[in-house]
Amino acid sequence: MSGQTIKALIWDMDGTLLNTLDDIVGAVNATLRQWGLSEKPKEELLQFIGYGARHLCHGATGFEGERLTHFLTEYRQMAIDRNDPETYIYPGIEALLRKSRQSGMKLGIYTNKPQKWCTKLANKFFGEGTFDAIYGTHEGGVLKPDPEGILWMCRQWEISPGEAVMIGDSPVDWETACNAHSLGICVSWGFRTRRVLEDAGAACIVDDSPSLCKAIGF
Repeated sequence: MSGQTIKALIWDMDGTLLNTLDDIVGAVNATLRQWGLSEKPKEELLQFIGYGARHLCHGATGFEGERLTHFLTEYRQMAIDRNDPETYIYPGIEALLRKSRQSGMKLGIYTNKPQKWCTKLANKFFGEGTFDAIYGTHEGGVLKPDPEGILWMCRQWEISPGEAVMIGDSPVDWETACNAHSLGICVSWGFRTRRVLEDAGAACIVDDSPSLCKAIGF
């Protein structure tokens, strides 16, 4: 990305900023128990994570229609009520965010995670006001790879999509960046392997925070 002007970093949350996997699984399994259903192993649920809460709940239950909507509503509330005891910040992220802020960059989060849960986690782990914008999901809202979250932030910040970088850990994040005509960086420390990212056509993949700093141009 050498020579390109970067004015904003737009982050995915799960698997990129925070390792939330055990708490996502915990919230799903707590909801399953509430419905009298068997819990699901992490490895099974992982394949459904990253595509929105409805997709995850459908994968966990096989429910459709109104029954799925009811389960989803209870899952969302279960997620909001959790203390997220297993979640942690990936190494080097806090320093990178400080450096970005000092450089005058805008910071955003665009995630398929429910809006309220995402905002709660961002405030808890990074402090309120760290991010200039958070674009999560709500019932009936858009999901990545729809680029609307990136485009909306760029409009708010009066920059072009080409001056923003979407940073995420999944093929969906790479596709979102492409759809927005923004820059894209994929990280291999999250929920998807480097091989999966390569097979998805990701052109810029980094393995740690120093490599991410270099890719951004710090």
